[in-house]
Amino acid sequence: MLLIEEGVGHGSFSLDSLFTTGTYVFRAYTNWMQNFSEPNYYEQTLEVIDPETDEYRPGKILEKTLDAQFLPEGGRAVAGLEAVYGVIIKDASGQGVPNLEGSITDGAGQEITRFKVNPFGIGRVGLLLGKSQTYYARFKDNEKEYRIPLPPAYPEGIVLKLTELKNDIGLSLEMVPGPGTSQEQSYQLSIHNGDEIKALPISFTENLKQLKVIPKTDLYKGMNVITLMDQNSRPLLERLYFNDRGLEFFETYQTRSVIDSGNVKVTLEVPGLDAGAFSSLSLSVLPDNTSSYTHHHNLPSYTLLQPYVKGPIQNAGYYFEDINARKRYDLDNLLITQGWSSYSWNTVLNHPPLYRFDFEKGISYTVRFNKRDSEDFYIYPTANNPSQLLKLKDGEVDFTVEEFYPLECEKLAISEITKQGGTKPPGAAVNFKPAGVPKYTPRFNISIPGPSQDRISEIEFPPISFENLEKLQVLDEVVVTKKRDATRMEKLKDRSKGSLDFFELDDPRRNQFLANYLSGRGFIVSEAMGQVSITARNPNTPNNPIPIVYLDGILLTDFTLLYRFSLNAVDYIEIIKSGIGSGLMGGGGVIKIFTDTRLMFAQGNGALSFNEYEVPLAYGIQKRFYTPVYPSYTSAFFRKFGTVDWHPDVRPDENGKLHFQFKDYGLERLRVFVSGIVNGEDYAVGSFSVMPGIDPENSH
Repeated sequence: MLLIEEGVGHGSFSLDSLFTTGTYVFRAYTNWMQNFSEPNYYEQTLEVIDPETDEYRPGKILEKTLDAQFLPEGGRAVAGLEAVYGVIIKDASGQGVPNLEGSITDGAGQEITRFKVNPFGIGRVGLLLGKSQTYYARFKDNEKEYRIPLPPAYPEGIVLKLTELKNDIGLSLEMVPGPGTSQEQSYQLSIHNGDEIKALPISFTENLKQLKVIPKTDLYKGMNVITLMDQNSRPLLERLYFNDRGLEFFETYQTRSVIDSGNVKVTLEVPGLDAGAFSSLSLSVLPDNTSSYTHHHNLPSYTLLQPYVKGPIQNAGYYFEDINARKRYDLDNLLITQGWSSYSWNTVLNHPPLYRFDFEKGISYTVRFNKRDSEDFYIYPTANNPSQLLKLKDGEVDFTVEEFYPLECEKLAISEITKQGGTKPPGAAVNFKPAGVPKYTPRFNISIPGPSQDRISEIEFPPISFENLEKLQVLDEVVVTKKRDATRMEKLKDRSKGSLDFFELDDPRRNQFLANYLSGRGFIVSEAMGQVSITARNPNTPNNPIPIVYLDGILLTDFTLLYRFSLNAVDYIEIIKSGIGSGLMGGGGVIKIFTDTRLMFAQGNGALSFNEYEVPLAYGIQKRFYTPVYPSYTSAFFRKFGTVDWHPDVRPDENGKLHFQFKDYGLERLRVFVSGIVNGEDYAVGSFSVMPGIDPENSH
C-alpha cells in the first residue's frame, strides 16, 4: 500500500522472475472508489522486456480492419436540422488511424461534404440532414474501400450544438415537435463537474430555437458536463465541454547544472512558482533519445479528463502540453465522440451509491481481551503513530483504534500496565481491518494497448549484472539513512524550546534508568513501592515544584508508568526547565520523553513486557529510488530503455528553487520528464533537457 501525505505518495516495486516479457497493467485505487462506476482510479500499461532472453518477438499482426463511428453531438440528430457528427476511426488494436480523409454521400452516391481526422483518428463533420435519407461515410485505407452508414436521423426531437467563442460558449438548442417532444413542456439545462451543479431553465413555447451564451467565468474550471433534461428529470442530450479558463499549466523550466564528485547537481526554477505555496514535482531522468517514456496520460489528463470519459484515450497527455488553439479543437472533437459522459443519470437520480465500501483513513484494529487483570494498557509508538495510554471501564472487553499507519517492517506492540506500575503481555487477540488488499474489478477498462513491439524488435539486449545490482542497493540505503537521521535531528532541534538529548543505539546511558538520568539533570526523583515522584530543584522557592511530564506526547497525570523505566527504550528527551508555553503549571519545567520504536519496554529480568501482533496489511516504506547497474551506458539498449534516476517528490526551497542530483554517467544530454503540482492547485507538465555542466538559457 502507498501512504499518502499532503496528497503525495510514492513507491516502487522490483521486477522479479514473475514478470516475464509482456504487457502488464498497473492499477492504483482506494477502497472508497469501489462505490462508484466512474473510472476515477489510476491505471497504467507497462511493457516489461527481459534483455537476457530472446522471447521478445514482434506481436502478431492484427488483421487490418477499421472501426469507424459517427456520433451526433449531444447524442441525437434530427431530420431537417443541421447536426455535427464526431468522427472516430480506429484499427483492430484500438489505435486511431491517422490523418485519414473521406466523404459523406447520400443514398444515391452524391457527395455532400468531406471530412478529415487528426493523428489520433478523430475529427468532426457538419450535416444538414434530410428526411427519409440514408447517409454514408466513404473512405479508403490501404487500398481497401469502406462505406459505412451514418446513424439515422430522428423525425422529431431536440438538437444541441456548442460553439466556442472568445470569452463565452454558445449553446444552440433546436426542436422539431412531435408526439414524443412537447413544445409546451418545461426543460432544464444542467451543468455539473461531478462535485457541483448549476441549472438553467429552457422553454420552447415561443421559439423552437433557443440560444444561450454562457461566460466561461460562469463555468467550472476543467470539465463541464452539459445535460438537457425534461420536466421529469430524464436526460435527453449531453455534451462534454472542457473549460481551461483559470487553469494553469507550467511548462517552462530554467535549469543550471554542475558536475561535482561524480554527480550532476541540477538547480531547477519554475517561473511563476510561489515559494510560500505547496509544490511537489516528480522528475524522471532518462537518456535523451529514450523510447521507454510511453505514458499516454499525465497528471492533468488523469484528474481533469479521464474520470469523465468511459473508454481509453489515446495519448491523453497530448491535450495538456504546449496547449494551443489546435489542441483545444482536438480535445473538443474528442469530447464530441464520447457521447454520454461516464456519469449515469439513471444511477445518479434513481440508484445512488450504497457505500458498501468504507472511506478508510489508515487501518483500524480491535483488541479483544480473553483475560485482563488491570484497566490500563499501553500501545507502543510506531514511525507514524504516537504511543497511547488506554483505560478500560468495568465490564469492557475490547477497544478499537482508528487511523493506524503501520509500515511493512513494523508490528503492533501492546502492554498491560499492572497495578504495581509494571508492564506485562496482555491476554488479547487483535483483528485488523482491512486485513488484505481489496480486489477492485473496474466496470470498464481505461488502459490502452502497450506500445508496438516492432520498434524494439531489432535492439540488442546485453545482459545485466544482478550481482552488482544487489551491492549497489545496499550502499544506497546506508547513505540515505544517515542523511535522513541527520535531517530529523536538525528539524527537532530547530523547533525545540529547550534542550534535546538523543540516545544513539550504542549510547552507554541506555543501561541506566530514567530516574538516574533525571537526577543528573537537576530533578529530584524517588522510587519506592512501585511509586515515582519527580520534583525540580529550585533554590528560589520553599517547595520544589512538580514538572509537567509527557510520554510520547501524552500527558502523564501520575508517574507510575515511569517506575524503573529503562533508557534502553528512549529515542530522545526534551527538557524545558523554564516551562515556557506551559502556563502556571510549568513552574517545575517540562520533560518530554520519546520512546524508541525499535526497542520497546523490557522488564528488569530482560523478559519481554509486551505482546507483538503481525500486521497483515501495511504501508510500503518510501525509499530512495534504486537505479539499476547497466553493463554499458553507450549501448543501444541503454539509450532506448535505460533509466538514469527518478526523484518522486522534489520540493522548492525558501527561494522557490528546486534541487536534485543524479550520478554522472558521461552522457552529453539527458531528458527530464516533469509531473507535479505547483502553487497548490496548478499543474507542472512536459520535459526539459539537461546537458551536464552546461547551462542552457531555457530548456523546454
